[in-house]
Amino acid sequence: MMKHHLYNPSNRTGPTRFIAGDPRFLMAGFMFIAVAAFFVGQTAGLIFVFAYVITLAHLAGIPTRTLLKNGKGVGLFVLLIIAINAVLVSGESLAPGLPFPTREGITSGVHSAVRVLVLYFGAVVFLAVMSPEEMARGLSAFLSPLSQRLARRTALYVFLSFGFLPLFADELERVRVAQRFRGGGLEGGFGRKLRGVRLLLVPLFVSAIHRSAHLAMAVELRKVETTIGNILTLDRPSQRDYVFVVVTLVVIVAASLVV
Repeated sequence: MMKHHLYNPSNRTGPTRFIAGDPRFLMAGFMFIAVAAFFVGQTAGLIFVFAYVITLAHLAGIPTRTLLKNGKGVGLFVLLIIAINAVLVSGESLAPGLPFPTREGITSGVHSAVRVLVLYFGAVVFLAVMSPEEMARGLSAFLSPLSQRLARRTALYVFLSFGFLPLFADELERVRVAQRFRGGGLEGGFGRKLRGVRLLLVPLFVSAIHRSAHLAMAVELRKVETTIGNILTLDRPSQRDYVFVVVTLVVIVAASLVV
């Protein structure tokens, strides 16, 4: 099955020795980053973690253009977070005679915004450096001590789900183009846009149901569930894997100590 990444690791141009190769260590490292986004109390510390995430993106060979393109989607959401906090959080007003915006609200909003950026770009880098096969191996390794059957089933679902997403995206594009030729696009007023969304979702979900049924039949006929164990074996961790996790933990601890 072909790999589906935000960015194909086979096209990396930058140094990649620091990025862990073992999916268990990759998943652990990015899990630590996600936890740090909620437990680092100072905005300066979160900015430090965010800078580390961006460094990981460059080490993974993800082009800056790709990062900026993905950042546009979360940019408006980040600004909205800051604006809402500036209005709703009470404190010292920055505008004489007005109850908002407040200094505490803006501070709280910036902190929440940086947290969102850490989580978002952490997920972007994580999905860019891990293939569906690697993700299935990592989850299987984590769940195997609990239950071999649970580990195998979870790995199967993850493996198939990530392979299904590109098909879903292609189907969405085909439906969108077909509806545009029929005059059912998303252009026009609010009511027309709502109608356009309905015309997109109905055939999209019908197609998804048909594709999932065919996929389930193919999995059953080829006995994928019983043979998936062949791709779940992992090599011994390398020194690079340990270095990646240790450095990630050091960065998080240092960010937590920022006053």
